[in-house]
Amino acid sequence: MKFLDLNKELKNNIANLYNLMGNDFFLTKNAIEQLKSAAILNLEEFNFVKLDADKLKVSELNPILETMPLGNDYRLIVLFNPSNEVAKYLNKYNFEPYQVVATVNAQNLSNAIIVECDQLDRESITKYILNMLSKFKLSIKQDALDYLIDSCSQNMSKIYNELNKIISYALIEQEIIDINIVSNLVPSSSEYVIYMLTNSIDNKNLANYQQTLSELNKSFSVNEIFAYMGKYFRRMFYIAVSKNDEELQKILNIKPYAIKMSRQNIKNNGVNYYVNLYLKYVELDKLIKSGEISAKNALYELVF
Repeated sequence: MKFLDLNKELKNNIANLYNLMGNDFFLTKNAIEQLKSAAILNLEEFNFVKLDADKLKVSELNPILETMPLGNDYRLIVLFNPSNEVAKYLNKYNFEPYQVVATVNAQNLSNAIIVECDQLDRESITKYILNMLSKFKLSIKQDALDYLIDSCSQNMSKIYNELNKIISYALIEQEIIDINIVSNLVPSSSEYVIYMLTNSIDNKNLANYQQTLSELNKSFSVNEIFAYMGKYFRRMFYIAVSKNDEELQKILNIKPYAIKMSRQNIKNNGVNYYVNLYLKYVELDKLIKSGEISAKNALYELVF
């Protein structure tokens, strides 16, 4: 089950066993909150239990499972990183209707409903934002939506915090959220400014490239910026000359979505554009190390 589908499913049915799988802590935490909101309506202190379960023994778990809820229909038990012993026990356990167990990143748990808590793709993030805004009868323009996602580097924790800020402002000022509201309220992360730099190269926008370089220089040295550009050009070079996406994921340690977007830029600009940029970077890097050019000048030589 996708994370975004969990809340809808809980309105129709609360199962006995869930396994929250993934590496996005915000989504995992949010999934637990959704389970708690659905199952625990009264006396949370008696009916909600969280345990670090990596060393938990079955003999210790059993009395926790069999404790009846107090003044509530369900008792929710969250087990973080349970051992294989606990997972095997839960696979065979005969649950009562009141028992709800949510494990976090459990292995060998075959009978659980899996809730995917990996980092969301752009489409899912967009859906999350629009659903959240709709609860307050607010809407957002596309450029403002893009800015919010990119400036937060698609980090859901950052997006959630900034979105709450935007909602508080929009409820007072205006119902349609535009780019002015978002750009004034949401600070640009260093990751976003770097993204804007590479985006300027992809779009061959030299004016934006110069402006973004000036912004980056406030937080990074020119050597740091040049080194990052090397990683970017290397990535684009590999993607341009290789058609094996699975191999690229391993070599470059990036998500499939990043490869998909990179291929779109390569399609727009041509393979030779990125091959030549990488070769130019390699040559400039040699000149910097030999003292024939400064990193600052090399950054301009890259695109001029």
